[in-house]
Amino acid sequence: MSDLSPIERMAKLRALEAWLDYQLRDTRRKIEEGEKWLAASGAYITEQERKAGQAVGATLHAADCAHIVQPVAVLDEAKARFALNKDSGFMHPCEHCHPEKALLADWD
Repeated sequence: MSDLSPIERMAKLRALEAWLDYQLRDTRRKIEEGEKWLAASGAYITEQERKAGQAVGATLHAADCAHIVQPVAVLDEAKARFALNKDSGFMHPCEHCHPEKALLADWD
């Protein structure tokens, strides 16, 4: 058993709760800043698709897409355009954010 009294245990738990709350808020703030930076930079995110543990393709998302679950890489506009155009059998655009509309609009 603990050498602490119930009051001391509660005080320690409250201190831990406050610290964890701070960490969570700070992490959420950093994620929000990162998402804003990615969206402003015109970045695109790739997400690998797997079936039965095997890679079967990749989805390209706009950086601010709400449907990104497990991001793999960040691509700039030129690399994202090249990936969609060059390897369309493996890389395909997200059905929700449709990055191809902006990327391939001016593609020759």
